[in-house]
Amino acid sequence: MSAVSPESRPNAPAEERLVIEREDAVTIVERLRETHADANGNAFLLKLDALIVRLGAKWDVKSELVFEHLKTGFERRFQEPNWCLRINDDAWLAIIPDVGSRRGALAVTEMWRELGNFFVGDVSHLETPLFEVRVEDVDRFMLRPIDLKTWFDRPEAEAAKLKPITGETTGEAVRGPGMAPQMTNIQRPVIVAATVTHANRTLRVASSNEPLFEMKKMVMIGHRLEPMVMEAIDNALLDRKALAAMDWGLREQIDLTNIEQGLKILRMREPEQRKMLMVVPAAFSTFASQRARQKITHDVAKAAAEMGLKVLFEIRGLDGVPPHRVLEIVSMIKPFCMTVVGHVSADRKVIAALNKCGLSGICIEHDGVRRDDDALQEYLTQLSVAAKASAGACMVQGFDSYRQMAVARLAGVTHASIKTAAMMSPRGAGAAAKTVAEGLTLTSSPQAQAALSALERPE
Repeated sequence: MSAVSPESRPNAPAEERLVIEREDAVTIVERLRETHADANGNAFLLKLDALIVRLGAKWDVKSELVFEHLKTGFERRFQEPNWCLRINDDAWLAIIPDVGSRRGALAVTEMWRELGNFFVGDVSHLETPLFEVRVEDVDRFMLRPIDLKTWFDRPEAEAAKLKPITGETTGEAVRGPGMAPQMTNIQRPVIVAATVTHANRTLRVASSNEPLFEMKKMVMIGHRLEPMVMEAIDNALLDRKALAAMDWGLREQIDLTNIEQGLKILRMREPEQRKMLMVVPAAFSTFASQRARQKITHDVAKAAAEMGLKVLFEIRGLDGVPPHRVLEIVSMIKPFCMTVVGHVSADRKVIAALNKCGLSGICIEHDGVRRDDDALQEYLTQLSVAAKASAGACMVQGFDSYRQMAVARLAGVTHASIKTAAMMSPRGAGAAAKTVAEGLTLTSSPQAQAALSALERPE
C-alpha cells in the first residue's frame, strides 16, 4: 500500500523540510530508501514542540525520559523489522512497515497520547503533531502533516485482516485461521476530537466508544458514542447542566460532530469487537430539528447496515420537556432504530414524568459523588425502581469503576457503561480485560440475545 501523492490530493497541507542533525543521517536515509518505507507511507515523525512548551524548564531534565518512554512503548507494540529513533532534540521517528499506513499512524497517535498523559496530563484536545516522512536528500526529510480524517484516501492493502494495534481499547479475542482466541491488551481508549464554533463560542468535542453492559449477566453488548465537551479557551470540561443550558444551534453541532466521530471509531474496530448494539445520544433539541434528525437517522442507519449493528437512540435533556413533545419525537425516530431511551437527571419526579412517552428505558448519569457500597446501592435502588416503573429499564452512564457496576447490578440497574477516563488506568484496563473476556463468550449466546431484547418493550 502506498501513500497517495501530494499532487493528487486537493487542498494538501503545506510541506516543510527537516535537516537531520545526526552523524548517522546518511545511514538513516539509506535505510529508508532501501526499504521504501517512506514511499509506502510507513514512515512517521512525531514533533514534541507542544510537550516541550508544557514541560518548560523541566524539559532539560526529562527529555531523556521522554524518548525512553516512546522507545519502550514502541517496542511493546512492534518488533523487527519495525524500528524507531530520536531525531534531533525535539522529534521522534517511527518506521512501521508491518502494518498498513493508517494503522501505523493510529499507533503513533496513541503513543503521543500516552506520552502526554504520563508527563503533562491529557493532550487529547491538542492536535496530534504527526507527520508523513519522505526522503528529500542524504540529510533531509520532507514532512507533511497527517490529518487522519483525510490523509488516507486509498483502499486497504490486503484483504486479510490486520491485527488490532496494541493500545486500542479492544479487549477482544482476535481469531486467525486455525487459531484459538487471544486476548489483546486493553489500554487507553481511542479518542477522536474536533473543534466546533457557533456565535463566537468555540468548543472542543472529544468522542469515544464507552462499553455498554447488560448487568444481569455482566455481558458487554455494545458501545455508547459518548462525547466530552470542553471550552477551547481554557479546556474546562462542561457537565450535563452546562450542556443543557447551551444554545440549541451549538448543541446540534456538538451532537452531529460526536456521532460522526463515534461512528468512525466503531468502523476502526474489528467486526467482533463492535458487539451488537450502538447507543447514539443527542439532545431533545437536536432530534426536534428536522435537518439534524434526518442527517442523524440517515448516517446512523447507513453505518448500522454496514457494520451489522442494532441502534438505540438516547434522547438527552428531557428534564422539564412536556410528555406529549417527548412522545412526538420518539414516534419520529423509532422507525429508524431498535428502541429509544430518555436521559434525565437523577430525580425520581422527573423520571416518573416520562411514563407513557414511548420510551423503552430511562438513562441516568452517575453523579460522581463518593459513597460506600451500601449507600451507593441504596441510592441506585431508588433510581432503578423509579426508572423501571416509568419506562421498563434503567441505564446508568458514567461509572468510575467496575466495583460501582457490581453494586449497580445488585441495585437492579439493567444496563450500565463506564467512563472513558476509567479505562485509562492500568487497574481499569485489567478489570476491563477480565470483564470483556467473560462477556465475549456470551455475546452470541441466547443469554446475550435476551439481554439485548430486554431493552425492547412490546407496544
